[in-house]
Amino acid sequence: MIVFTEDDVRELVRQWASPVVTSLYLDVDGRQYPRRSDLAPHLNRLFDVARASAEAQGPDALGAVDRDIRRIASWMGRDLDRTTTRGVAAFSCDALGSFEAFPLSRPVRDQVVVGPGPDIAQLCAALSWEQRTLVVAVDRQASKLVRLNGDEVDEFAAPVDTIERQVDTDVEIGSFDRRHEELARQHYRHVARAVAAAVDSWRPRAVVLSGQDDSVSQLERCLPDRASSLVKGRLRLPVASGTTEFATHAREAVSEAEKARRHGLVQELGERAAGDAGAVVGPGPVLEALGTGRVATLVVEEGFDLPGIRCPDCGRLASDGIRCPRCGATPIAVEHLIDAAVNEAFAHHVRIEFLESAGLDGFGHIGALIG
Repeated sequence: MIVFTEDDVRELVRQWASPVVTSLYLDVDGRQYPRRSDLAPHLNRLFDVARASAEAQGPDALGAVDRDIRRIASWMGRDLDRTTTRGVAAFSCDALGSFEAFPLSRPVRDQVVVGPGPDIAQLCAALSWEQRTLVVAVDRQASKLVRLNGDEVDEFAAPVDTIERQVDTDVEIGSFDRRHEELARQHYRHVARAVAAAVDSWRPRAVVLSGQDDSVSQLERCLPDRASSLVKGRLRLPVASGTTEFATHAREAVSEAEKARRHGLVQELGERAAGDAGAVVGPGPVLEALGTGRVATLVVEEGFDLPGIRCPDCGRLASDGIRCPRCGATPIAVEHLIDAAVNEAFAHHVRIEFLESAGLDGFGHIGALIG
């Protein structure tokens, strides 16, 4: 499974500045489509939609999209590994000679968009739900580091600092105890450095600590802020536990932490919107706030979308209207309005939170915290 980060998505947006980019999302979950041939009708339907969209833009766009389609089809037939892949996000731009595909650990909504620049809305959602987790098990002498990425579990080298026994030394008992404690502290510092290095290189979205309370507490005191801020759960499994056991319990801990966090976000959104205290809900008010640069956090129910309009001059998005409220221009139709809003928010470094279906019932399926 390819690990991608927010920086990768930003680089995709930055580099792919072109009038015609084909963005395709396909659900390839083997539980839903056991045979590769089961995907063909869905992929061909998306290709037909892409051609129809390009045809409306003229023959040059249609030719470019036909070549994009061939690149995507070639990658799907040659490089798609469905062992751990549940969804695919593929982007092709004939004018730039560029192609990029992201295998995802979660299913996606079948969709194709032909437009200026990549449509990264569902990729942002996948990034939001992706829980690359680093499990750190520790005791006074040993440690274990386990990476969880989707269904993949990978254990890699971790510090072990063996402390000699009293019988092997001629150090007095009191001095040996002090030495024993100092060696243990050194070990926790070694483990903390290994964790910090893993956080910097692998970029997990969550860290789960495991071990006896004293060992976990000692390690936490040594962790740098960038690592400790990612801690989402604590387990009491010993270092000798198997990777499967760590994976099972760590996923449960992270899932519970995320459910609690998202529940708190919905509560905050509802309370602040009801009290007119820095929050709005519903497409109209949210798009208005986004268009005026007031949104700090955009909260979207995953899969929610509707058609709307965009001003061709200033880019303002709205659910309806015959004139842009900002500049008075005649707007153009936008098929995927909420996706366009997500793209806009991402481009302006707005924090984006995706909730499961029905997560924003009663709030118009979308909300925003005002900064």
